[in-house]
Amino acid sequence: MNIKPLIFPNLRILLFVFGSFSIQYVTAQKPVTQVNGFGHLEFSLLNDQNTSGYFSLGEHDLFVSSKLKKNISFLGEYVFRFSNTNFIPSIERSLVKFNYKGNHSLIAGKIHTPVNYWNDVYHHGRLFFPTIDRPLAFSYIIPLHTLGIQMQGQNLGKLNFGYDLVIGNGISSTDLKQQDYNFSITASAHIKPKDNWRIGVSYNRDYLPNNKAGVHSGHSAIMDHYNGELYEGALEFNLACLSFAYFGNKLEFLSESSYNATKTDSLGLANNFSSFLYTGYRIKEIHVPYLIIDYIDIASNDLYTYELNTVKFGLGYKYEFNHLLCLKTQLEYQHYTHHTDTHDIHNKFGFRVQLAYGF
Repeated sequence: MNIKPLIFPNLRILLFVFGSFSIQYVTAQKPVTQVNGFGHLEFSLLNDQNTSGYFSLGEHDLFVSSKLKKNISFLGEYVFRFSNTNFIPSIERSLVKFNYKGNHSLIAGKIHTPVNYWNDVYHHGRLFFPTIDRPLAFSYIIPLHTLGIQMQGQNLGKLNFGYDLVIGNGISSTDLKQQDYNFSITASAHIKPKDNWRIGVSYNRDYLPNNKAGVHSGHSAIMDHYNGELYEGALEFNLACLSFAYFGNKLEFLSESSYNATKTDSLGLANNFSSFLYTGYRIKEIHVPYLIIDYIDIASNDLYTYELNTVKFGLGYKYEFNHLLCLKTQLEYQHYTHHTDTHDIHNKFGFRVQLAYGF
């Protein structure tokens, strides 16, 4: 996401967040607003074309929730991330939720697009991630955000059925506008048949009139694997996802699979696939060794992400000091195959350490 910084942007957002926080305390008999913060530090040692090692300060997240009335609540997520030469702010979520009947709600604002378990459950705080970073698909084909209207139901019936129906600004839009009436549509459903289980499916449809990704997609910049001429015509985007998650007292398991179809007048239908698998085992509650397998296959005639085939393997270990501090280490190997790449990068090895915290 590329947002041009305004004058003193960090200060303005901090004043807004904490100003709102203090007003709630003054005008209410008891606190109704909660502000939490999350951040992380990393060390990376990588070997691709050259060996490099460096420390980095990760994005920092202010998570704000407020009870406006008995059945109306607000949620905001404000992230500071490094871009080019400086840290800049962004609004990742800003929504008002109206619980109109039972477990049924109407939501308006900027949301995480409910296409899979990861985007539903985790926010930008790395403290709660089971791994150091997101699945690879989030950098290429997953529509991260939608700005619009969402109908939601949670924990319905014996199977704890849930549903989401979303219409809003799509991949090519900004937080202020989009071209024409090219709204995206997302429909998803899940069940939680037993404690710690969740099985979900989703479908997302969008239309990009000029094949430009805006702030709502992980594919918000030219990918490193492609340096050719960019397609600027119209493109149809369809995504179907299947998720299975189990996080028990000992065993942890998450599987995310997706099928992405893009269609252009010039090259027709392109079929793309991604799959992510995580499994961990909790020892004495605070030690979690884990394994990840992450795979993406983008077809040669795809004009949105462009041709790419990569698989990533990782072995990791997480140590949880408490609910506000954890340390993760991860060994990684990633293999690339892409015919359009002029860089001689086909294998990458890495060792990463992350300290994630909440405050």
